[in-house]
Amino acid sequence: MNDKQTILELDLKRREAMISADVESLSQLLGDELVWIHATGKLDDKGTVLKAIGEGATVYERITVEDETVRFFEGVALVTGMASMTLVSRGARKELENRFTIVWAPAGDSYQAVNWQSTSLR
Repeated sequence: MNDKQTILELDLKRREAMISADVESLSQLLGDELVWIHATGKLDDKGTVLKAIGEGATVYERITVEDETVRFFEGVALVTGMASMTLVSRGARKELENRFTIVWAPAGDSYQAVNWQSTSLR
């Protein structure tokens, strides 16, 4: 299961689920052991990510990516790239430009995101 296109499609579904606040779909795309490290250094897990999006504490309006590279290491996929996001977090509107790494691990016949790390470019 080393298909770069599959990984890119899953990551697009993740971004779409975040924008539409589709917590059910997002829950399927995120692994139970997820570690989400924001560019600020704030640390979240799957539960806190889903709660923030589901309750509207964080509202993603736009997430675009470019310069994506997918690499496989013994079945684990690492995606790196640049993300541009518009979001509202606890009432504050933010425009973010980040370089990111997201790790997709095999899960059954698909993959789940198990780690996100971003660094601000501003």
